[in-house]
Amino acid sequence: MVETTTAPPPGAGRQTQQPPAVRLSGGGARRWRWLALALTLTTAGALSGVIALERLDDRTGVVVADTDLPAGHVLTMDDLRVSEMSVSSDLSFVDAARLEEVVGLTLTLPVVEGGVLPESALGADAAFPESDRALVGATLQPGRFPASLGAGASVSVVVSGGEQQEDGAPQAYLALVRTLVPDPGVEGAVNVELLVSSADAARIAAAASAGQVSLVQVHPRGGA
Repeated sequence: MVETTTAPPPGAGRQTQQPPAVRLSGGGARRWRWLALALTLTTAGALSGVIALERLDDRTGVVVADTDLPAGHVLTMDDLRVSEMSVSSDLSFVDAARLEEVVGLTLTLPVVEGGVLPESALGADAAFPESDRALVGATLQPGRFPASLGAGASVSVVVSGGEQQEDGAPQAYLALVRTLVPDPGVEGAVNVELLVSSADAARIAAAASAGQVSLVQVHPRGGA
């Protein structure tokens, strides 16, 4: 009798290998700590965005100078504009809603271009000039002032024909041009108002009446 042996099917006897289990990194408590940290950072980011928006909402419309304005200047609409900015409650400023109300008022302090217009430096009867300043008028002939000179310019008032400095140069005094208009009686001449130190006012006024004054435009922080 012939015995028949049946061969085992292919692969029989070999164990089927299962893919290794994927293990989440870290234990359960550690995973929860990372999730809590991520949630905290997300919340902080959202809050910072809200704070940034609130800061934008804090901006206020304020009146600023559209050009350099000298002390004693009477404000016009062309001198001013409105700007949106964040301002401290301690800062003196004019709200944008009052733009038209300040036209015609007098500045007691100079304001640079783009500077906030201070409420404390305005008034219909402003205390101007200040106690240590004086206004002096002068009529200047052509050649005694720069052709481009205008109101608000800082100048050196050069006095000739009188007292001189130790080096023999004419006396010179710092001043600010408050107004400058053509003289209707003399072609090319101008009438100016000069804001000067009260200590120099008498000397400058006497020289101006004698036709001994010339103006040299200087840097606002320049010397005489």
